[in-house]
Amino acid sequence: MNKTKPNLKSEYNVPNLERGLLVIELLATKKSGLTLAEITETLSLTKTSAFRVVSTLIFKNYLQKNETTKKITLSRKMLSLGISSMTEQSIVEMSIDVMRALRDELKESVMLGILLGDKGTILEQVSSSYPVKLFVEQGTQFSLHSSVGGKCILSYLPKEESDEILKKITLTKFTKNTITSKKDFRNTLKEVKKNGFAIDNGEDIQGIHCIGAPIFNESGYPVAALWITAPHGRLPHDQFDIKGKIIAQYALDISIKLGYISQ
Repeated sequence: MNKTKPNLKSEYNVPNLERGLLVIELLATKKSGLTLAEITETLSLTKTSAFRVVSTLIFKNYLQKNETTKKITLSRKMLSLGISSMTEQSIVEMSIDVMRALRDELKESVMLGILLGDKGTILEQVSSSYPVKLFVEQGTQFSLHSSVGGKCILSYLPKEESDEILKKITLTKFTKNTITSKKDFRNTLKEVKKNGFAIDNGEDIQGIHCIGAPIFNESGYPVAALWITAPHGRLPHDQFDIKGKIIAQYALDISIKLGYISQ
């Protein structure tokens, strides 16, 4: 006996889920965001349906709304999911040769990390050629305020996103050099953006210095950070500037491989 295959569209589709995915897909192409009215018109949704779907996505932190402009955009949570997916497929692959080249030039351990939520995560590392080195396992999380990875990415995020993250994090004191004032930390982020690289002056681990720079995707969005880490005796203050510029160039090489067009 022949059985007719079910109509997948009519029997298994979940209308509100489908509308939610359409909204997400639309906003993914609109970096500056859209108003609720623009979303409603573009997707030919009813006002009630659009309001319910968008409100739910905002409540679950997948979308965010600027109360001044009324523009709705993808949230950091949604962007993080996309970055995480893209990371596994491309960032490490595109970075590993550059990381090895940087290690060969400066001899120090090289780290690659991303921001997920209000923490950073180590994606990859290339160990120093020196006998004494800092080893960090892949997947290790790091605090944003005391690390070059956090400073690099936060300094280049859109202001609304960085402000939202800064509201959530606690500036825990790890060493005598840890920045614990949010005002001071914001000033530090301005300096990072001005210089093009960030430093960790023994702020996370006493006696360990780090220098890093941001990595951008094709849209100019800071998706990761590249940095070196070493004992302070091998990475003294008077080398911060020259090595910071070297690392920034290597980070730019990765960004270009990801599609970024240097200004």
